[in-house]
Amino acid sequence: MHSFLHRHTLIIQLLALWGLLVVCGGCRQNEMGLQGVDAEKLFVHEVYPLLESKCFACHGNDPEEIEAAFDLRSREGMLGGGESGQAALLPGKPKRSPLYVAASWEDPDFQMPPKENDRLTARQLSMLEYWIAQGAPWPDSSRHAAILAADDWDFGGQIRVKTSEARTSGWANRRYKEEDLWAFTPLTAPEVPANDYSHPIDAFIYQKLKEKGLTPAAEADKLTLVRRASFDLRGLPPSIAEVKTFLADQSEQAYPKLIDRLLASPHYGEQWARHWLDVARYADSDGFANDYARPHAWRYRDYVIRSFNEDKPYNQFILEQLAGDEIDPSRPEMLIATGFLRMGPWEHTGMSVAAETRQFFLDDVTNSVGETFLSIPLRCARCHDHKFDPIPTKDYYRIQAVFATTQFAEREAPFLPQENLNGMEEEKAQIMAWIKRAEEEQKSIAAKEEAAARAWYRARGLPYLPRRQRMKLPEDQRPARYLGLTYEDLGYRKVLQKELQTLHRELGRYEAWAFSVYDGPARVVHSVRPIRMPEKLAGNPEPTFILTGGSVYAPAEEVTPGILSAIPAMKAFHQPREAVPGGPVISKGMQGRRLQFAHWLARADNPLVLRSIVNRVWQYHFGKGLAENSNNFGATGKKPTHPELLDWLVGYFVGQGWSIKALHRLIMTSATYRRASDHAQLAALRQADPRNDYLAVFSPRRLEAEEIRDAMLLVSGELNPEMGGIPVRPEINLEVALQPRHIMGSVARAYQPSPRPEQRNRRSIYTERLRGLPNPMLEVFNQPGPDLACERRTASTISPQAFTLLNSSSSYDRALAFALDLQRSHSHIRAQLMAGMMRVWNRPPSKEEMEICLAYLKEMQQYHRQHPPQKMEYPLEVRRKMFEEMTGEPFEYTEKLDIYSNYVPDKKAWEVSPASRALADLCLLWFNANEFIYLY
Repeated sequence: MHSFLHRHTLIIQLLALWGLLVVCGGCRQNEMGLQGVDAEKLFVHEVYPLLESKCFACHGNDPEEIEAAFDLRSREGMLGGGESGQAALLPGKPKRSPLYVAASWEDPDFQMPPKENDRLTARQLSMLEYWIAQGAPWPDSSRHAAILAADDWDFGGQIRVKTSEARTSGWANRRYKEEDLWAFTPLTAPEVPANDYSHPIDAFIYQKLKEKGLTPAAEADKLTLVRRASFDLRGLPPSIAEVKTFLADQSEQAYPKLIDRLLASPHYGEQWARHWLDVARYADSDGFANDYARPHAWRYRDYVIRSFNEDKPYNQFILEQLAGDEIDPSRPEMLIATGFLRMGPWEHTGMSVAAETRQFFLDDVTNSVGETFLSIPLRCARCHDHKFDPIPTKDYYRIQAVFATTQFAEREAPFLPQENLNGMEEEKAQIMAWIKRAEEEQKSIAAKEEAAARAWYRARGLPYLPRRQRMKLPEDQRPARYLGLTYEDLGYRKVLQKELQTLHRELGRYEAWAFSVYDGPARVVHSVRPIRMPEKLAGNPEPTFILTGGSVYAPAEEVTPGILSAIPAMKAFHQPREAVPGGPVISKGMQGRRLQFAHWLARADNPLVLRSIVNRVWQYHFGKGLAENSNNFGATGKKPTHPELLDWLVGYFVGQGWSIKALHRLIMTSATYRRASDHAQLAALRQADPRNDYLAVFSPRRLEAEEIRDAMLLVSGELNPEMGGIPVRPEINLEVALQPRHIMGSVARAYQPSPRPEQRNRRSIYTERLRGLPNPMLEVFNQPGPDLACERRTASTISPQAFTLLNSSSSYDRALAFALDLQRSHSHIRAQLMAGMMRVWNRPPSKEEMEICLAYLKEMQQYHRQHPPQKMEYPLEVRRKMFEEMTGEPFEYTEKLDIYSNYVPDKKAWEVSPASRALADLCLLWFNANEFIYLY
């Protein structure tokens, strides 16, 4: 606790207050189940750890710095009091003990601990009160140790988890609520409830609905189902033909056949890879001050798409991403897969410290593996033993030791037959042209400097010396540095130098390398250059230490590679009569650590890993998981609403060979998934289950950012279905594209879109993801940033979304393309409207809707005849203004925008008739309807 108040007047006030504070203490103790509890054991297991965590920082840890001389480390110290001599502990009289009064916070002038975050809970306060009331027993050290060793404390239904060694005194003896350890407990094989439902999922769901007195909604209509299933599995709306085929098939197998067709689509892998890449944090650039390109990251993205399309068993998927290079370094696919380990933001330059950037990677990959595969954020145990979960700091660094020999490298990996190499030569030629121009401009500035140097030598009658030679001479024997150059020359030369750095990195995109790793001794690598494997890997493995406070400069105990010790500990607790191994012994050598760790993750009895992936798949179908926090199965995460169902699904998943497609098929054929989003007693249902935790109805969801963009492209007829390959660049808001994007010492080149529509109009998963420049249209619809693993996307409702869908050039271009495609396909206006609504909403218009649309078109045609649009020209250059970093002087330069010299734009409003523009306005309204951007 903080400084103990010891003025006599305050103590007198406190003692006077005790009568007011004496309420039915026994009532609180009864509520907490304390009656009859052994007070000595309570002290050892609960009160002493409480004092240690809440009070000793100021009143015990440092004997030389005890606040107000008030020492809480012993009973004698409490009875002796501090500087005032007034005892804070009156055994048998909790309400008169200043220690309790302060901890209760009932006196606004006397509250300890002083921070709201540290305030004692009702349970903790009751335990402190009970201990004092029972005479405040304080056993000596030997008795204290004996009580701990007995391990027979079970107050409040809490259990102790025997993990590896703790750093904090008493932490290893902490007790946890069993419900907080649900994810760590061994997997169960629950029986399917016997009720009116034959489908296992429905049987579990109905059991909970019945317990809550809720009735399920009816099945959704077939149009709703085909649209729901198509977006869920492909991220695209169904075609008119697909809708007609499904609606016409009245057999019982119509819906299962639909699911099978969608699962067989290659676009399935694009949709579900996108979900995985949200968690893996995929990006095509490093982030930080330079945001350097990651030229080969696209190969990892395509590996994930292929893996989902192939229905690669999830346990194999784990092994390949964590240790593909250790499985078989001769297979390019295995090297590409380990790009997962490098997906986080990272940078090392001459301005950073190698030890810190190396530790940044180790911390990043440790937490990423925890969140992605275990659904446990491990970062909370980096500086101290975990506050809420049975994860000691030692476990954190033991897992980190698994990656201690993992080093970065772009590794040679021949292109695979299934990889798309289209556009490489064209883009490579463009970058080579930019490099050539930048080098010529560099030479021009250098020639200007050398001309001034020659003049300097001539004026003094001295022989000319080239720059490299003269720089070795004393300053008074050579021309001044930068002689003959203006501030513009100096600043622009640095811009060119930076531009050449980034362009040469981007050239690597067209070479057969994998963004990968290898096992080897520690070495320093820099972001600016491609990272290659050294020819020789001599050296010893890098040791791993527990870092005090997480600081690389405060190493403590050395640790060896290991796993989460809580998992075998929980298995031993629940299956005490079985022989439970303590987990795999992971190699201390240079090779094989990650593969051994990955095999542990991929075991069929690993409860965290299996619950994690099954919960994620459920989440993407229903909007939230059975356990809502998919990245946090710990005590602070939401508990599962249907834990038995989750474990049953895990058993099914493993029994199906870890097949994610089999899990889709099971989930989507359930009545629970096929329910309508409406209900006969919707108001009463919302009151009884406001968050739809029990799934009486299907929760509507807004399409995610990429689904909105991709659906608009598909409906408009512009979507290029080509799969895989190097990233493409769609058009973005021109102001954003041209704004100065500052990088270290310079400004990044302006964003220039791909030159042709068929390149720009590909699915969003193939668009370039720059950490320093998010796509504005996708960002406004909640595309997550790639720096943190995205647990679940938010679905905010903000005004910029309406502006984007209704007013942006991107949305209008899609609407205009849609209108022109309808006019090409249908000569009569009513046919255009009929086909348009079938494509955008998957249903024909009603008679009333048709008349409203016709009237709107007539009005807008008249408007557009009177208001022709202005033509817009794409800029061919942009003027940049900066300050030269060494002198602080301003300078300007012109950046050429070469892409727009041979640019093929989308069709624009000024190129079409008033009738086309009017129909485009209507198409734009269709895109803005909830029926288009929501799934019901």
